[in-house]
Amino acid sequence: MQAVLIASLTAGSAFAQEPFRLFPGARFFLGMESSLLWMSGEFLVPAGGRPGSGSKVDVASELGIDQAEGASIFLQGEILDNHIVNFDYLGCAATGIKKLPRSFLFHNRTYSEGATLETRVELNWFRLSYEYKIAAAPSWWLAPRVGVHHILCDIQINGESKEGGVTSNSRTLDGTYPVLGFETRWLLPHGVDLGLELEGTHLVTRGFLFMGRFAAYWEPHPDVRVVLSAWCRGAQYIEDNQPLNNEWTYVIPGLSAGVAFGF
Repeated sequence: MQAVLIASLTAGSAFAQEPFRLFPGARFFLGMESSLLWMSGEFLVPAGGRPGSGSKVDVASELGIDQAEGASIFLQGEILDNHIVNFDYLGCAATGIKKLPRSFLFHNRTYSEGATLETRVELNWFRLSYEYKIAAAPSWWLAPRVGVHHILCDIQINGESKEGGVTSNSRTLDGTYPVLGFETRWLLPHGVDLGLELEGTHLVTRGFLFMGRFAAYWEPHPDVRVVLSAWCRGAQYIEDNQPLNNEWTYVIPGLSAGVAFGF
């Protein structure tokens, strides 16, 4: 009887355990996710903006880039119950080897039809946002969001050029996007939440960005959170300071799984 009483008290204290908080009135989660993603899109990279020094090429059908793995680091914080900040970084490197179905120009280098190219597209995607809960109930809440995304896109092509032999050519482009959006959560029993996030912007002549994410969160312990999500990100960026501008467009759906730790 004594053993049963002790076990009951121990179990009760475990389930009633309070989460660890580094700062009063604030709760943060720091975590990592691993992703499987699919990529489609195109890019145009001239040399010095000169007309005729670059042409558009499709990364999937012409360069063989359509799937990759990615990794994310994220920090989420809830301050005074209603203020929420998010930061995350997504990194991925997609590679493809393919025989060219047609000739194209990349940074004033001609890659001829029939040449075998090895191409690498590396994306470093940073996101920072702030949101405020404007409506909340015991089982759900809704928060409009403002934020900014910054994307670094590195493109490297290794292969035979028309001008002579095997050559390696690379360019790094970047774009910054202010965004508007919202997040909503449905709070279920047993430490499970379901969340939906939407963000987007249109820069008129300089491109667009959108992000949609549906996620399931489970807290088996007050300081441990397991995350499963399905998402899609897309971006276009066009420079507007040259006769022929650098530009790229990517659409990237993905599936992710990860874990975060609270403090």
